[in-house]
Amino acid sequence: MSASKKKNAHDHNHVHAEVEMPKNPEEQIDLARDLATELGDIFVQFMQGQIDFAEVSFATYDVLSDLHAVSTGNYELVANDDEDDLDDEDDDYDDEEHAREQENLSGEPA
Repeated sequence: MSASKKKNAHDHNHVHAEVEMPKNPEEQIDLARDLATELGDIFVQFMQGQIDFAEVSFATYDVLSDLHAVSTGNYELVANDDEDDLDDEDDDYDDEEHAREQENLSGEPA
C-alpha cells in the first residue's frame, strides 16, 4: 500500500487493513464446502439433542468467521496432528453459563 491512505466507501474512524493474500481459488472452494459440511453436522447434532441452541449459535458463528477468513484469503492451513487437544478445551464448558450468556447477547431466552 502506498504512503497515502485510500478512501473507503464509507466514513468512520478506522482504517481497513489492505492485505493481499492470493490463495488458490479451488482450495478456497474446497474449504468452503468443508465448512458447509461442518455446519450441517452442527445442525444435525442439535436436532439429535447432542448439543443445545447456545452451542449451535457459537459453533455457527465460528464457522461463519472461518468462511470469512477463507473468502478474504486471510488464513493459513496448518497440520493438526493431535485433535485430542481440541477436546480438552471443552472440559470446563458450562451449558447453563453459556445459555445465559447467549440469552444476554440475543435478548431472547434460549
